[in-house]
Amino acid sequence: MNIVKSSSRILVILCALIALPLNAADDDISKLKQRLSSMFPSDTAYTISKTPVPGLFEVDFGDSFVYITADGQYAVKGDIINMVTNANLTNLKRAEGRLKTMEVITEKDTLVYPAKDKVTTMTVFTDIDCSYCRKLHSDMKGYNEQGIEVRYVFYPRAGLGSNSHQKATSVWCADDQRKALDFVKSGRRIDKRDCDTPIVKHVEVANKLGVNSTPTLMFEDGTMMPGYIPPARLAAILKQRKVIK
Repeated sequence: MNIVKSSSRILVILCALIALPLNAADDDISKLKQRLSSMFPSDTAYTISKTPVPGLFEVDFGDSFVYITADGQYAVKGDIINMVTNANLTNLKRAEGRLKTMEVITEKDTLVYPAKDKVTTMTVFTDIDCSYCRKLHSDMKGYNEQGIEVRYVFYPRAGLGSNSHQKATSVWCADDQRKALDFVKSGRRIDKRDCDTPIVKHVEVANKLGVNSTPTLMFEDGTMMPGYIPPARLAAILKQRKVIK
């Protein structure tokens, strides 16, 4: 996500809404959308929906949220928290958006390390040359024993066309992908291979999700966690969050 671009766009919204207040009768979604459409280029994509807060509407730009009061006088950038359940409703919407973004990556587009008694799936954005990615990979047996299936997508931090990208390509094009990944994750050199891969798609999705470090972990509920987390600790976190039992 381009934070500067998003922040600038939100500032424009705040200024525009204050300059163009709506009448009380204009507090429905269609009229809010009509007014917002007059402020932005026609190719600006967003959706407007009601929130659990009376008189507050959500404008979702895909990579950012803004909440607008029904009278059009105020816009708020922040999270809505249910004080009874302690649920972060904005985070839930972010998670839904991540899952939607991830839909273009199917299981066949990932390199899978299955768990015999699977209870959940963890998608890992990995870089061949990342030291903590290698640490995570060395604990693969531990994750699988916790019932966590690991699905790898490649995110070479050096960029497309880099040596890391070529290593990932060689792994993907190997006759035995898992054996090749085990080999190269141990720091050994892999023979160069080329074929059609989903790695460009992996990187595009990672960028849309705002991934900027490896490893980055993503779970079935859309939760994302950056960094290496040991298997037992990760299982405890997922149980606490009720992702697994």
